[in-house]
Amino acid sequence: MLVLVGMLIFTTAYAQEKSNFFDAFLLGKGKSAPLQWSIDAYPFLFLSSGGGGSVGIEFNHWQAGVIGFSVAPPDYITQNFFENTDHLKVRRNNAVELFANYYLRKDRKGIYGGLIGGPEWFMMKDKLSGATETIVKSYVVPRLGLRVFPFKEYLYADASFGWSFNLSGTETRSLGKTTYNASAGGFIYFLQLGARFNLKKE
Repeated sequence: MLVLVGMLIFTTAYAQEKSNFFDAFLLGKGKSAPLQWSIDAYPFLFLSSGGGGSVGIEFNHWQAGVIGFSVAPPDYITQNFFENTDHLKVRRNNAVELFANYYLRKDRKGIYGGLIGGPEWFMMKDKLSGATETIVKSYVVPRLGLRVFPFKEYLYADASFGWSFNLSGTETRSLGKTTYNASAGGFIYFLQLGARFNLKKE
Protein backbone atom coordinates (compact mmCIF):
# COMPACT_ATOMS: atom_id res chain seq x y z
CA MET A 1 0.00 0.00 0.00
CA LEU A 2 2.71 2.49 0.98
CA VAL A 3 4.69 1.68 -2.17
CA LEU A 4 1.65 2.34 -4.37
CA VAL A 5 0.96 5.62 -2.60
CA GLY A 6 4.59 6.62 -3.01
CA MET A 7 4.55 5.83 -6.72
CA LEU A 8 1.37 7.87 -7.19
CA ILE A 9 2.80 10.85 -5.33
CA PHE A 10 6.08 10.62 -7.24
CA THR A 11 4.35 10.52 -10.63
CA THR A 12 2.02 13.40 -9.81
CA ALA A 13 4.76 15.57 -8.38
CA TYR A 14 7.08 14.94 -11.30
CA ALA A 15 4.39 15.93 -13.80
CA GLN A 16 3.44 19.04 -11.85
CA GLU A 17 6.98 20.32 -11.51
CA LYS A 18 7.85 19.73 -15.20
CA SER A 19 11.49 19.60 -14.26
CA ASN A 20 14.20 17.08 -13.51
CA PHE A 21 14.42 15.04 -10.32
CA PHE A 22 16.83 17.35 -8.51
CA ASP A 23 14.74 20.45 -9.16
CA ALA A 24 11.49 18.68 -8.32
CA PHE A 25 12.52 17.03 -5.05
CA LEU A 26 15.80 18.43 -3.76
CA LEU A 27 16.79 22.06 -4.21
CA GLY A 28 14.29 23.48 -6.68
CA LYS A 29 14.45 26.88 -8.31
CA GLY A 30 11.42 28.59 -6.81
CA LYS A 31 11.48 31.42 -4.34
CA SER A 32 11.07 30.94 -0.60
CA ALA A 33 7.55 30.31 0.62
CA PRO A 34 6.16 32.92 3.06
CA LEU A 35 5.26 32.28 6.68
CA GLN A 36 2.43 29.72 6.60
CA TRP A 37 0.35 27.45 8.76
CA SER A 38 -0.65 23.91 7.82
CA ILE A 39 -3.32 21.47 8.88
CA ASP A 40 -3.68 17.84 7.84
CA ALA A 41 -5.30 14.50 8.65
CA TYR A 42 -4.25 10.84 8.71
CA PRO A 43 -6.88 9.21 6.44
CA PHE A 44 -6.08 5.62 7.42
CA LEU A 45 -6.83 6.35 11.09
CA PHE A 46 -10.45 7.05 10.20
CA LEU A 47 -10.67 3.50 8.85
CA SER A 48 -9.65 2.13 12.27
CA SER A 49 -12.43 3.66 14.39
CA GLY A 50 -10.36 6.74 15.10
CA GLY A 51 -8.96 9.92 13.69
CA GLY A 52 -6.16 12.39 13.99
CA GLY A 53 -3.94 14.92 12.34
CA SER A 54 -1.55 17.77 12.89
CA VAL A 55 -1.38 21.53 12.87
CA GLY A 56 1.85 23.40 12.30
CA ILE A 57 3.62 26.60 11.38
CA GLU A 58 6.07 26.86 8.47
CA PHE A 59 8.99 29.22 7.99
CA ASN A 60 12.25 29.16 6.01
CA HIS A 61 13.07 25.45 5.53
CA TRP A 62 11.12 24.40 8.64
CA GLN A 63 7.71 23.04 9.58
CA ALA A 64 6.88 22.45 13.25
CA GLY A 65 3.76 21.76 15.24
CA VAL A 66 1.66 19.33 17.23
CA ILE A 67 0.07 15.96 16.37
CA GLY A 68 -2.91 14.34 18.05
CA PHE A 69 -4.74 11.11 17.36
CA SER A 70 -6.95 8.41 18.85
CA VAL A 71 -7.33 5.02 17.19
CA ALA A 72 -8.27 1.39 17.77
CA PRO A 73 -4.98 0.07 16.40
CA PRO A 74 -4.64 -2.95 14.10
CA ASP A 75 -2.83 -6.08 15.30
CA TYR A 76 0.30 -4.82 13.53
CA ILE A 77 0.76 -2.16 16.21
CA THR A 78 0.39 -4.64 19.07
CA GLN A 79 2.81 -7.12 17.51
CA ASN A 80 5.35 -4.48 16.48
CA PHE A 81 5.49 -2.43 19.68
CA PHE A 82 4.83 -5.05 22.36
CA GLU A 83 6.25 -8.49 23.13
CA ASN A 84 4.46 -11.61 24.42
CA THR A 85 1.21 -10.47 22.85
CA ASP A 86 -0.59 -13.78 22.19
CA HIS A 87 -3.25 -12.97 24.79
CA LEU A 88 -2.96 -9.19 24.71
CA LYS A 89 -5.05 -6.59 22.90
CA VAL A 90 -4.48 -2.84 22.56
CA ARG A 91 -8.01 -1.47 22.80
CA ARG A 92 -7.06 2.14 22.16
CA ASN A 93 -3.98 4.20 21.35
CA ASN A 94 -4.06 7.95 22.03
CA ALA A 95 -1.24 10.44 21.58
CA VAL A 96 -0.21 14.08 21.74
CA GLU A 97 3.16 14.64 20.08
CA LEU A 98 5.41 17.42 18.81
CA PHE A 99 7.05 17.31 15.40
CA ALA A 100 9.62 19.23 13.34
CA ASN A 101 10.52 18.77 9.67
CA TYR A 102 13.41 20.26 7.69
CA TYR A 103 12.90 20.56 3.91
CA LEU A 104 15.74 20.65 1.41
CA ARG A 105 13.74 23.04 -0.75
CA LYS A 106 13.14 26.59 0.43
CA ASP A 107 9.47 26.42 -0.61
CA ARG A 108 9.02 23.40 1.71
CA LYS A 109 8.12 20.92 -1.01
CA GLY A 110 9.67 17.56 -1.78
CA ILE A 111 12.04 15.62 0.47
CA TYR A 112 12.40 16.33 4.19
CA GLY A 113 13.87 14.87 7.33
CA GLY A 114 11.91 15.07 10.53
CA LEU A 115 11.47 14.11 14.16
CA ILE A 116 8.33 13.22 16.13
CA GLY A 117 8.23 12.76 19.89
CA GLY A 118 5.87 12.67 22.81
CA PRO A 119 3.71 10.53 25.07
CA GLU A 120 1.21 7.92 23.95
CA TRP A 121 -1.50 6.23 26.02
CA PHE A 122 -2.25 2.55 25.41
CA MET A 123 -5.41 0.93 26.79
CA MET A 124 -4.42 -2.72 27.25
CA LYS A 125 -6.65 -5.77 27.73
CA ASP A 126 -5.80 -9.32 28.81
CA LYS A 127 -7.96 -11.60 26.63
CA LEU A 128 -7.84 -14.45 29.18
CA SER A 129 -9.11 -12.61 32.24
CA GLY A 130 -10.65 -9.46 30.78
CA ALA A 131 -8.41 -7.29 33.00
CA THR A 132 -7.56 -3.85 31.61
CA GLU A 133 -5.06 -1.09 32.29
CA THR A 134 -3.77 2.10 30.66
CA ILE A 135 -0.04 2.65 30.30
CA VAL A 136 1.89 5.71 29.13
CA LYS A 137 4.96 5.36 26.94
CA SER A 138 7.16 7.95 25.26
CA TYR A 139 8.65 7.64 21.78
CA VAL A 140 10.91 9.53 19.44
CA VAL A 141 10.65 8.85 15.70
CA PRO A 142 13.28 10.08 13.20
CA ARG A 143 11.71 9.94 9.75
CA LEU A 144 12.25 10.66 6.06
CA GLY A 145 9.39 11.95 3.97
CA LEU A 146 8.12 13.43 0.73
CA ARG A 147 5.49 16.17 0.43
CA VAL A 148 3.94 17.09 -2.91
CA PHE A 149 1.27 19.54 -4.03
CA PRO A 150 -0.78 17.89 -6.80
CA PHE A 151 -3.45 20.63 -6.65
CA LYS A 152 -1.48 23.85 -7.03
CA GLU A 153 -0.03 25.49 -3.92
CA TYR A 154 -2.44 24.70 -1.11
CA LEU A 155 -3.46 21.03 -0.97
CA TYR A 156 -0.76 18.42 -0.36
CA ALA A 157 -0.07 14.74 0.19
CA ASP A 158 2.70 13.70 2.58
CA ALA A 159 4.16 10.20 2.84
CA SER A 160 6.95 9.30 5.29
CA PHE A 161 8.52 6.43 7.16
CA GLY A 162 10.77 6.08 10.19
CA TRP A 163 11.85 4.03 13.18
CA SER A 164 10.12 4.49 16.51
CA PHE A 165 12.48 4.39 19.50
CA ASN A 166 10.76 3.58 22.78
CA LEU A 167 12.04 5.83 25.59
CA SER A 168 10.04 4.30 28.45
CA GLY A 169 7.81 1.43 29.52
CA THR A 170 9.99 -1.51 28.46
CA GLU A 171 9.86 -3.13 31.89
CA THR A 172 7.95 -6.40 32.24
CA ARG A 173 4.34 -5.94 33.31
CA SER A 174 1.60 -8.30 34.49
CA LEU A 175 -2.01 -7.82 33.48
CA GLY A 176 -4.50 -10.46 34.53
CA LYS A 177 -2.98 -13.78 33.39
CA THR A 178 -0.61 -12.21 30.87
CA THR A 179 2.96 -10.99 31.32
CA TYR A 180 4.17 -8.61 28.63
CA ASN A 181 6.54 -5.76 27.88
CA ALA A 182 6.96 -3.04 25.32
CA SER A 183 9.51 -3.58 22.57
CA ALA A 184 12.45 -1.23 22.06
CA GLY A 185 10.81 0.17 18.93
CA GLY A 186 9.82 -0.62 15.38
CA PHE A 187 9.23 0.50 11.81
CA ILE A 188 6.33 2.88 11.24
CA TYR A 189 4.94 4.79 8.28
CA PHE A 190 2.62 7.76 7.80
CA LEU A 191 0.32 9.19 5.13
CA GLN A 192 -1.18 12.63 5.55
CA LEU A 193 -3.49 14.78 3.42
CA GLY A 194 -3.66 18.47 4.16
CA ALA A 195 -3.55 22.12 3.21
CA ARG A 196 -1.42 25.14 4.04
CA PHE A 197 -2.25 28.84 4.07
CA ASN A 198 -0.24 32.04 4.07
CA LEU A 199 0.10 33.98 7.31
CA LYS A 200 2.14 36.65 5.55
CA LYS A 201 2.00 38.01 2.02
CA GLU A 202 4.77 36.92 -0.34
